[in-house]
Amino acid sequence: MEITKEYHINNSIVRVLFGDILASKADVIVSTASSTMNMGGGLGKAIREAGGEAIRDDAKSKLPVKLGDAIATTAGLLFQKYIFHCITIDISVDKSCTPNGIDESEISQYIVGHSIDKCFQMLHVMDLTSIAIPAIGAGGAGIPIQMVAEVMAETIGKNLRKTNKSILVEIYLLDCHGNMSQWDYLPIFEKFSSQESLSKVYKEQTEDRLIYDTSLGQNDLESSVSNVEKDVFISYSRKDSDVVASLYKRLEQSGLKCWIDIDGMYSGTSFKKVIVDAIKNSKVLIFVSSENSNQSRNVVNEVSVAIERGKKVIPIRLDMTPYSESIEYDLINHDFLVFDPIHFDSFNDKLVRRIASVINME
Repeated sequence: MEITKEYHINNSIVRVLFGDILASKADVIVSTASSTMNMGGGLGKAIREAGGEAIRDDAKSKLPVKLGDAIATTAGLLFQKYIFHCITIDISVDKSCTPNGIDESEISQYIVGHSIDKCFQMLHVMDLTSIAIPAIGAGGAGIPIQMVAEVMAETIGKNLRKTNKSILVEIYLLDCHGNMSQWDYLPIFEKFSSQESLSKVYKEQTEDRLIYDTSLGQNDLESSVSNVEKDVFISYSRKDSDVVASLYKRLEQSGLKCWIDIDGMYSGTSFKKVIVDAIKNSKVLIFVSSENSNQSRNVVNEVSVAIERGKKVIPIRLDMTPYSESIEYDLINHDFLVFDPIHFDSFNDKLVRRIASVINME
């Protein structure tokens, strides 16, 4: 068996290797932890000893946590920017640490899959591009390696196929207790090989795609938005889609109905009518301002249409790039919000309040 193997999934690379995860130069190291965040054994202990007590102090400040969750902390003295802690063991008596609605027979899959999903959500929100992950749950949690391999590969593959961003994912395999040989980890290599093949199939099927559902004609797409009122229209560059996807999800969870064109879904011959109708039927336009969006003619046109239609515009700055000259005059007196990936919850609350105040002024 090769010691290191690379797999290409969408625009990203998954590198599976044997060795100490603390040697990684990735932006983030993922650790496994108990619900008490003591970091008293295994990988957690090794990270605490190498990075300092500040890591455990930060982790404990995030309590309580639940099985299958993941939290971000400082990396202390380590090279990395953050440590992501996946909660794989519940040794407390606090029943709130068990996720609601999860059947006991499904708890292992949930722990691995949900914690990895959370890691990728944080990765995107924090605008990071590399992550080092151990075999989640295969140590102290006692989850069979076959199950770990299957769920890790499926979950990581799914997350990488959802983004066009280039991400380096390192999977570090190391049995601290000496109970497993390299051959015991073979299922991980097999499952990621399958994900690489699956990614190639998806790429071939979607290369020339204009819309998600090919059973819908352009007239159906137009009618699907023309008469539907939304609270928010999100105008953005698809080069910023990772950040915007998180933003969209949280706004929807806050009860706001949003219109967003994902992956050029409405990029057919009459997309202009679809976009204009969607803006007309929205109460607020969020302009996700960045170097990318201010260079996008489509985004600038969307903002211009909103202003001409008397819609309220809320700029969100991903960076401090000046507005495009075509809309600078119209937005010069608009209050903007600066996107804050580190304090995302607080930022989202502020944005929701701003949207609500604008809607209520109508």
